[in-house]
Amino acid sequence: MGLSICEDIWDEGFIDLQKENNLDLLINLSASPFTTSKKEERGNIFAKISEKLNIPFSLLHKELRKKSIKVNNKKKLGSYRVKHDDIVDVFKEFKLIHKNKPSIKIPNILKRKIKSSVVFQSDDFIIINKWAGIPCQRGSKINLSIDDLLQFFNTKDSHPKLVHRLDKDTTGLLIIAKNSNSARYFHKILSNHKIKKTYYAIVEKKPKNREGILNDMLPKNKKNVSAETKYQIIKKLPGEYFLLKLNPQSGRKHQIRQHCFMNGFPILGDKKYYIERNQIKFSNLFLHAGALEFIDMNNKKVKIETELPNHFRKYL
Repeated sequence: MGLSICEDIWDEGFIDLQKENNLDLLINLSASPFTTSKKEERGNIFAKISEKLNIPFSLLHKELRKKSIKVNNKKKLGSYRVKHDDIVDVFKEFKLIHKNKPSIKIPNILKRKIKSSVVFQSDDFIIINKWAGIPCQRGSKINLSIDDLLQFFNTKDSHPKLVHRLDKDTTGLLIIAKNSNSARYFHKILSNHKIKKTYYAIVEKKPKNREGILNDMLPKNKKNVSAETKYQIIKKLPGEYFLLKLNPQSGRKHQIRQHCFMNGFPILGDKKYYIERNQIKFSNLFLHAGALEFIDMNNKKVKIETELPNHFRKYL
């Protein structure tokens, strides 16, 4: 189980602060030991060190492998549960510095669009309603992303960061942290599956039951991993189409899309998992992240919902 926490974080669409936010790491040799208290007993070593020293999970995993972090002078796996009076030694000092991205010209229409996409905002985070056709981050063939547009939310004291992702063609709610403390908080509750996510999809063909759980194993790194998605039929649509509500209980890559496809009711417009029939062409993916529910940093319940996008309405 040693690496399960890091794997879950990545599957959730969790953003690796070390790599994805264009940060370089300056590492200086030092020793920063701390002793765990009775209250902290049995916590995961990743969570405890991250909480104490504000170090990203991804970097902790790397340093544990390199033996830069030891417990009671011994190497431990990431799954190790700390005990009362354990001595944790961190033989590195970590500093984060910003690394400039290659500059790109952003059209004014996109500046206006990202600002108008905000559906909720607090002192610590923003939630936007992402539109179709724009990825969350740049890639080898992608020059413009949501991540690039976040600069228009910058203030003197705030440089917003993505904390999870949606696929390029998936629409819906996306959380953006305004500060490092907020980013760490969302990383934690995402990795512990403490955010309830509700998606809506239009699928071809009716599921066997009106509601149920899809728990097919999904491929990952040449092995199969567990995954679970709850579903419910909301409405029968014209033809053989159905509107579904889906709640992923785990966060595997393309989990909802794969589960629907594997169970015989693929999502319309899915270019990877859906085979178009009767020469009907769909220009949009009919998958929408429609609701988020969680407890925020101030222990307040947050529930945000958004309407289905226009390309759904044609079939409703």
